[in-house]
Amino acid sequence: MSTKQFVVASMLALVGGAGFAMEATEFPLEPSTLTREEVKAALIQARANGELVRGEAAFRADPPFVAVRTREEVRAEAVAAAHQHRFDELHAGG
Repeated sequence: MSTKQFVVASMLALVGGAGFAMEATEFPLEPSTLTREEVKAALIQARANGELVRGEAAFRADPPFVAVRTREEVRAEAVAAAHQHRFDELHAGG
C-alpha cells in the first residue's frame, strides 16, 4: 500500500468513525411520589383488571380483536379477486 493510499484510508476511517462519537442524552428521572406498598397495590389491581400482558407493567393490553367478516367471506373474496386477476397495490411488494 502506498503512502497516498494509506493516508486516504486513514482519513476515511476517521471520518466514518466520527458518526459514532456522539454523546448519549440523559433524561432526568423524577423521584416517585408513591410508596413501595402503593406501587405493589397498583400492580395487583392492574393484574386483576387484565391490564397487563405477561406481567409487563409498561403498557395496557389491547382489547381482543373481533372479526367483522367470516372466514368463508374472506376466502370467497380472495377467490373472486384471483379469478379477476386483481390485487391490492398496497400489498404488491413494490
